Amino acid sequence: GAAAPDFVLKDLAGRNQRLSEFRGEVVVLTFWASWCNPCRDALEAADAAVAAAGGAPAALAVNLDREPDQAKSIAASLGLRQPTLIDSRQAVGRLYDVQHLPLTLLIDREGVVRKSWSREPVPADVLAQQITELEQ
Repeated sequence: GAAAPDFVLKDLAGRNQRLSEFRGEVVVLTFWASWCNPCRDALEAADAAVAAAGGAPAALAVNLDREPDQAKSIAASLGLRQPTLIDSRQAVGRLYDVQHLPLTLLIDREGVVRKSWSREPVPADVLAQQITELEQ
């Protein structure tokens, strides 16, 4: 029930993405790293859940690797539709007190964290259901 701290990170294309620009939309925020195998499942689940919900919610993947090329390679191999944001200094990871990966947060239209899943990927159907409930 805490407000999601705002941040700005560059995506893989070099564009700035600011969390607060998504205010008014449900947001799925996933923290991940290339060395974390369950993170790949979490990213795919987030993509699938957003697609199942009609693409209305926003999904952002925050990569905590120090090397952006690793994030780019994995995002491409998974065919991610969500923007991959690069947090190579892990400043946003610290802001969100990320202690275990993957970490998936569901943020409501007002910018409040409503659900969180840590260490294990949340199943796409469960995430899609949670998104649907927040969008009503």
